[in-house]
Amino acid sequence: MAHKKLGEPPIKVASYLSSGDLKKNCEGSECDYDGVLLSHLAEQIQESDKQKVFVVLHQTGSHGPSYYSKYPKEFEVFKPICRSVELSNCTQEELINAYDNTVLYNDHFLDQLRKTLEGLKDTSSAYLYVSDHGESLGEGGIYLHGTPYSIAPEQQFKVPFFVWMSPSFIEQKHISVDKLRAREKSTQANVFHSVMGAFDMDSEIYNKDLDMFRAARQQ
Repeated sequence: MAHKKLGEPPIKVASYLSSGDLKKNCEGSECDYDGVLLSHLAEQIQESDKQKVFVVLHQTGSHGPSYYSKYPKEFEVFKPICRSVELSNCTQEELINAYDNTVLYNDHFLDQLRKTLEGLKDTSSAYLYVSDHGESLGEGGIYLHGTPYSIAPEQQFKVPFFVWMSPSFIEQKHISVDKLRAREKSTQANVFHSVMGAFDMDSEIYNKDLDMFRAARQQ
């Protein structure tokens, strides 16, 4: 008897660009950081001949241990910082400061992404942002990530999940922003099915109960 294949289906990627590829045409102080991902993003979307465009931006984010190297100097607001990859050699204050600077830069990155999408005239758009894991910063003597889930501290598995939507996307999908904000919890499991819902895609693997946008529709 044939067994039904489980898991998400493979996705055909039309265009893949590494940070090295993007740096070639990047200008400014953020080309060595996550900001390079936004270099000419608007032009690439506008130049597409497709009616719908799906983009994945894979950030370095706040991934340790070298937190101090993840942001431009102008975002080094919290000081003093840890400048070692041997995190146990730093004070917790230095470690938290370096980490908080990465969060500050990430906030800037997400705001720039919002502005980029807002600049796409006559285009309905949205983005989902979710971390793959959190980071331990010395709480209980634990650092970084990768601790087995059964014993992992909450710092490693409670992560941010943001949704931004253009006014036209909200209107087209009949979304109640209040309903979306009122969600008690969202996880990585919601991403795949919410993307399918955003693109009006259907499949036997699609689970409407995991589609955040469907759950937030106005009655």
